[in-house]
Amino acid sequence: MSRVACCLDNGPTEGLWGIIKTEMYKMYEIYDKESLIEAIGNYINFYNYQRYQERYNSKAPMEIRMEAMNTVKPKQYPIAFNPRIAKYHELLNNLKTQSA
Repeated sequence: MSRVACCLDNGPTEGLWGIIKTEMYKMYEIYDKESLIEAIGNYINFYNYQRYQERYNSKAPMEIRMEAMNTVKPKQYPIAFNPRIAKYHELLNNLKTQSA
């Protein structure tokens, strides 16, 4: 749940739901509520353990998590540039300078 006036808090969750909606429905046949619940569970397992991602150097998210948990200083992976977030930060900075 997002903080008041901070829509960026929901970004990761919304991004994941976008991925689920575009990939999961192509992977599983869904007929009813039970098949939808099963498909979501199967897809989350797939996403965590088998969906290798370029930004993680072709590793699955749980591989990265295990590396981070077993390392004193975890490796930092790049976050893709998002123009909407940059515009949001620019707007915040402008508001701060105007009120000062």
